Amino acid sequence: MAQVLDPNGAAWSVHRQWWPFPGVFDLTFDLFSVVIALPFVVLWPFWLATKWLGGRWTIIVERDGHEVKRERVRGWRRSQGRIADVVMEIAQGARSGRFVI
Repeated sequence: MAQVLDPNGAAWSVHRQWWPFPGVFDLTFDLFSVVIALPFVVLWPFWLATKWLGGRWTIIVERDGHEVKRERVRGWRRSQGRIADVVMEIAQGARSGRFVI
C-alpha cells in the first residue's frame, strides 16, 4: 500500500484489493454467518491463484479514508507500475484540486 500527501496536505492511499468479497467478515460470528462465510474462505486461494497467473487487479485510490476511484489493471507488474504512476500524480498535485494559473 502506498500512502502519499498531496500539496494541500490531504492523505491519499493507493492499494490493490486483496479480498474480493466485501462485507463477508462484517457479520457476527454465529453458526449462520460461519456457514455463509465458509465458501468465500475456501474460494479465496483460487481467486488469488488467478491473480498471480495474470488476472486483473483492482486498484483502489482513497483520499482521507474515502474511496475516490477504482481501476482494473491486468497483471502484478502492471498494477505496481500503475500504483506508482497514481502516487506520482498525487504527489505532483494533479488530483488534489489545486490548480495554479
